[in-house]
Amino acid sequence: MNIDILFSILTIPEVKFLKCIGEELIKRKIKVGFILFHSAGEDILKDTTFKVFNIHKIKNKFKFCLEDNIGIEKEYNILNLREIFIREKVSYNRKDEEKLYKTTFIYLKILDYILKECQPKCVIQELGDFVANKCVYYASLKNKVNHIFYEPSPFKGRIFFTLNNYYVDIPQDILNQEFDYEIQKEVKRYQDDYLTKGEMVIPFKDKYSFGDATVSRFVNLEYFRRLKRKIFHKYLVKKEEEYNEIFWVIRYTLLRLFRRKILSLCYSKVNNEKYIYFPLHVPFDIQITTRSNLFYNQIAFVEYLARIIPYGYKLYIKEHPASVGGYSFWGIRNLLREHNNVRLIHPIFSSYHLIKNAELIISINSKVGFEALVQGEKVLVVGDAFYKGKGVTYDVDNLKNLQEKLIQALDSHPPDKNKIFKFLCAAYKWSYPTELFLIEKNNLEQAFNSFYAFLSDNILR
Repeated sequence: MNIDILFSILTIPEVKFLKCIGEELIKRKIKVGFILFHSAGEDILKDTTFKVFNIHKIKNKFKFCLEDNIGIEKEYNILNLREIFIREKVSYNRKDEEKLYKTTFIYLKILDYILKECQPKCVIQELGDFVANKCVYYASLKNKVNHIFYEPSPFKGRIFFTLNNYYVDIPQDILNQEFDYEIQKEVKRYQDDYLTKGEMVIPFKDKYSFGDATVSRFVNLEYFRRLKRKIFHKYLVKKEEEYNEIFWVIRYTLLRLFRRKILSLCYSKVNNEKYIYFPLHVPFDIQITTRSNLFYNQIAFVEYLARIIPYGYKLYIKEHPASVGGYSFWGIRNLLREHNNVRLIHPIFSSYHLIKNAELIISINSKVGFEALVQGEKVLVVGDAFYKGKGVTYDVDNLKNLQEKLIQALDSHPPDKNKIFKFLCAAYKWSYPTELFLIEKNNLEQAFNSFYAFLSDNILR
């Protein structure tokens, strides 16, 4: 059967959220299907008219010949199959590459079958770089099916869509536009609100992931609900899903608590001194593992920065709020011992004030770099950030030029505020209103309108 839109799903919150959008699409005579990597999603969709493909059921019925793997990288235009595994290995301690390779091969072949069977106009999934995400992405491109990622934008309650690419970027025609009063008004309101409150944007879907890694952070009803659901699905009803390493997650959580405790010996306060601020990314985040994988070892990058920043400056680093305790204690301790111009700032200090008082912010592709632009501060970008190359940042395309660019940025004036405001307007216009996975009537209506508007402009026409 032909299907217009296929949603690819990894988690239960995605199923519940996209089910509501799919039902509204069906009312407009648009055929919708679901690719499920979480078997429990089938129970949620059982009374609907969606075409449902449960990957875990299909893989048990298909017969695959692994000897057919010759040329698979060329067939799917994958430069190196190992880059598909990296997130699984570091996030969930999956070290068996042969097993990961087999999973990749099977998923690609199943997705090939599904896409040829349905001939959809597009496949839509949340931004991710696990094996399932990447197989969906590469299988879509191989079958000439449009692929869409959605992800939170830096603007509160808004999202970005990315078509046929892993790298998010604002089209040039939007950057060149003159923006109407309503957009300028909304951007000014956002800017004023941020400058008044000094709060970073935390998407609804991540609200339990941010915060200091103390016992109170992890001991709450939401975490217990998730744990109960995982145990129920894995051991009682035998519902397969991609990420059910329960004991590994518990062990890693305890490790973070321990690291946070002993890192308290290494934390510094903000002093009255000149400093450059580099915010650490989440260690296993897609921004590092896929979008800017050259900087995967952030501690090594900080060591390099410590050697090249000018005398008289300190280098302030701070753990990402979603991964306090997520970095190697020994790596950080040795870094601080070897370089007395580096300070690990205590999690209690907000990035807002660190940005405000810094001489320069260095960003790989962190949202802190975007926040620095909102404040009108100087930003040096070394990764593939969506705000790079827009005339409001200092950009490094070759690490050989990093020291030269760094000194140039320090010696220069802050960026032009009018240019920054125009860029913010472009980023705002390019985003769409919705809060991901918030099951609330007004938000669901807004979510459908946003998905439908993007699809109408880029796919359905």
